Amino acid sequence: MTTPCLYSIVRYSPYPETEEFANVGVVICAPKENYFDFMMANRNDSRVRRFFHDDCIFPLAKDTFFRELGFAKNTAIEISGAQSLSQFFHYFTAKRESIFHFSQARVVLTNNPKEEMKKIYDRYVNHSDYTKARREEVLAKELKLSIDRIDGLKNMYRNQTINGTLSKFSMPLVAKRNDIISRAIKPLAFEQSEPGKMMEHGDTWVMRVTRAAEEKLLEVKDVLFTIEEPTSPSSAQIRVLDSIKLNLDKHKIAHIPASDHRSAIEFASNIIVDRSKH
Repeated sequence: MTTPCLYSIVRYSPYPETEEFANVGVVICAPKENYFDFMMANRNDSRVRRFFHDDCIFPLAKDTFFRELGFAKNTAIEISGAQSLSQFFHYFTAKRESIFHFSQARVVLTNNPKEEMKKIYDRYVNHSDYTKARREEVLAKELKLSIDRIDGLKNMYRNQTINGTLSKFSMPLVAKRNDIISRAIKPLAFEQSEPGKMMEHGDTWVMRVTRAAEEKLLEVKDVLFTIEEPTSPSSAQIRVLDSIKLNLDKHKIAHIPASDHRSAIEFASNIIVDRSKH
């Protein structure tokens, strides 16, 4: 039998002035079932660290907020009546001035609130319904936010179409000087791919870059791929990833893990050094 559930997404926003936030958890309440629970991202969540270029704030703040959620859960258990529990949920998730805040409350019908909470968490926090292309867009956005915080680099990197006689493709993070590509960065996500499709995806981008280099549209040394691997890769996926990296090395195309924002920013920042030489 289905029951209505209220839920709200927990958002982490350490820099309110930028209005940027990351979804880091979910709070759910089934008033008629006297059910109240929550899920939160791990304190060492790499996605949050990448998004905010932040290695220390989230773990500490998350522990404090986690205790607040636990207190709310224990309080909710003692509340009698569906209407009172619903009012408590709305009060707890109301707009607040904090680095953690909540989305507007939403309603979903389910016959299993606990399982529904996991589904909502996967959708909004783990982004389980992302396609490979969508995941690469998110990785590019996260990296651009980090790059734009560096003096001299704000809005330097933009999405550009590389267009030649035999080459036509877009890269999300391209910096130009005098209409010549100085640096180009492209995230590659392999999290939801079969081994054969992973290889095809890698080969496609190697071919695009090498062909563009042959047409003098860019130089291979100015290209960087950031690679996001599957969370728990199979042995076949590991072999394919090793082959993809060897192919990149063979063509002298730089690559780093997508989580290594420090190295990506260092690569992007070299354009400042290069400009100063001219």
